[in-house]
Amino acid sequence: MTLRRTPFALVALLALPLAACGFHLRREAELPPSMKRVHIRIADASSALAKGLAKALPRSGSEVVDTEGPDVATLRFDANTFSTDVLSVGGNARATEYALRYHVEFEVLDGTGSVIVPKQTIELSRDFTFDASQALGVAAQTDLLTKELQQDMVQTVLRRLEARTQAAY
Repeated sequence: MTLRRTPFALVALLALPLAACGFHLRREAELPPSMKRVHIRIADASSALAKGLAKALPRSGSEVVDTEGPDVATLRFDANTFSTDVLSVGGNARATEYALRYHVEFEVLDGTGSVIVPKQTIELSRDFTFDASQALGVAAQTDLLTKELQQDMVQTVLRRLEARTQAAY
């Protein structure tokens, strides 16, 4: 009987310091009532950012709609670009280190065209090294970093919306 209780006691004992330090899991972003219905206006509606936001906004209590309207907030993206910059060059005059950058500019307007969240600029980046002898691995690494940046950007946009709107209320 005591052997069955031992794992539970051990888990409870390990969880106690986490609870005492104030640790808690990150919850979904809390968006204002003016963003209960949101239209995403972006140049490429099939981009990873648009798809990610379309999935994440409902988890935050917003409904994503296809058209703008009087009671619909518009999340408007003016920029959504990736770029690659060379960070260092080796002795053989070939690039050995790169930075992958993701740049986004957005603002939120209410149904009447008034600004809810003024224009925001977010730039995320990841650095990686290039080894010419492992070209296939570099392509896979670049794809992985791109996907991670896209996921991080969705969360960063939501957190920025939450922070800006909470400051206004």
